[in-house]
Amino acid sequence: MYADTDFWVALLKDDDWLTERAEKLYDEYGDDLEVSMTTFVELFLIEEQFPFDRERAAISILEMTDADIDEEAVFQASEYIDEGLNVFDAFHAALAGEEILSSDKAFDGVAIDRVQLEPETTTADGRVAADDE
Repeated sequence: MYADTDFWVALLKDDDWLTERAEKLYDEYGDDLEVSMTTFVELFLIEEQFPFDRERAAISILEMTDADIDEEAVFQASEYIDEGLNVFDAFHAALAGEEILSSDKAFDGVAIDRVQLEPETTTADGRVAADDE
C-alpha cells in the first residue's frame, strides 16, 4: 500500500492530530508500505515548515517501507539542501549524478559539474563569459 506524505508527517510530528491513527495503521499495514521519490521531495519541503531531522526521517521511512528508489539520491539531496540548494534543485542535482545541464548558477556552489546552458561570449579582454554576466 502506498503511504502518502501525510502519513509520514503524522508519525514524525510529536503533536499531529493524526499520530495515533497513523500508528494504528502502521501496525496494521507496516509490512506492506511503499513510498516514492515524490514522498521525499514533499517531505523535505514540509520540513521547512515543520522542522524535524531530515536524515533520521529518511532512514526511518526507508527502513519501514518497500521503496524502489535511489536511496543515495535521497541522502545526497538532503546534503545539497544543507549546502543551500532549494528542495527541487537538490533533487535535480542528486538525481543527475556528476553533471547537470542547466543555466541555474545555484549548482555552481555544490559538488556537481554544471554544463552551462547559457551561451558563452568573449569579453573585451579576451575572457569567456556567459551572456548574463
